[in-house]
Amino acid sequence: GSILARIFGFIALILASVNIFGGFLVTERMLAMYKKKG
Repeated sequence: GSILARIFGFIALILASVNIFGGFLVTERMLAMYKKKG
């Protein structure tokens, strides 16, 4: 069970990192588009 818990925690960490990084990229892209419009 210990190994499974460790793997699960690692996957959760990766998903969180991807989510934060993806959100940052989307926000950056939206800001760039907004600046172009203005």
